[in-house]
Amino acid sequence: MGLLRHWVYDWGGLNTQLMLWINRSMSAEWRDVARLLSALGSYWGAPVMGLLLLGWRTVKRSEPTALAPFCFGVGVLVAMLLAWTAKSAFALPRPSDLYANVMAWVLVEPDSLYGFPSGHAVYIAVVVTCLWSLGPWPFRLLLLAVAAAVGWSRVALGAHFPADVVAGYLLGGACVTATRGWAVSLKRVADERLATR
Repeated sequence: MGLLRHWVYDWGGLNTQLMLWINRSMSAEWRDVARLLSALGSYWGAPVMGLLLLGWRTVKRSEPTALAPFCFGVGVLVAMLLAWTAKSAFALPRPSDLYANVMAWVLVEPDSLYGFPSGHAVYIAVVVTCLWSLGPWPFRLLLLAVAAAVGWSRVALGAHFPADVVAGYLLGGACVTATRGWAVSLKRVADERLATR
């Protein structure tokens, strides 16, 4: 198991080296930017995002827009439940638990004891996956840039290792993709109920 973790999670030591490099290279001027990006990528914003998607559904009438709030609702619920389960199951510590004495910044109070996967990365991946089909390529590039910036902020602030962020991205995107059928069914039920009113 140690050898598997060394290469899959620790990336042969690169995971820690990258975290320390990103954390130490953040200047004092970028602290507030990192904090803002971290807040932007927080899953506590999920209710607001859900309401925005519902509102957008009424403004722009298209199939992807109509499905987006359902994909988001189901996807974020499943993804966050799996993320919290994985955190407990893997019980991998946060960088500040291991390297606080050599880190430049430890600026966030963690939402949970363990770091793998990053809940912020899970959430922002759910958002990106749900919004992906709602705009042209410049919009999609902006989504990717925001997701990358949120991931950077979590590492820069000392909350996560890069592997935590990558795992979060993969989990969030996979959950939205895997639960799309449920979202379609839920949308169909909602549409039928609205039609019978």
